[in-house]
Amino acid sequence: MKKIFILLIFLILYVSKYSIASERDIYLVCKNGSDIEEFVLRSDQKNKLKNAFKKYKGKFIPVGEVVGYKNLSFILFEDKYKYLGVDFAWHLDNNTMELKPVVLSEGTIQLHKAPQKLFCKKN
Repeated sequence: MKKIFILLIFLILYVSKYSIASERDIYLVCKNGSDIEEFVLRSDQKNKLKNAFKKYKGKFIPVGEVVGYKNLSFILFEDKYKYLGVDFAWHLDNNTMELKPVVLSEGTIQLHKAPQKLFCKKN
């Protein structure tokens, strides 16, 4: 009887492992007037945010890595193709869902016009 009970407990724990919800990808649609950006932030096997992808001509292309994040607070990720020659990143506030531009360093190009902040929703 004790063996059956231990087997039952093991079976319940094994089956419940697959029913635990884990967020693998974060899909963002960000807008500001007519300016629309779509991003996917992908996690690795340890559910740590790792890579950022951006929608370009109907396909998602890799644009950089997630530089930093704090759960339920913010996500900071690179966008290497927004401005070529400039180290550029986006700062997403998870509370207000504002996507703010961050210029990490200006390289060969100086920006004359700062990008606008966008307002996002998760899908």
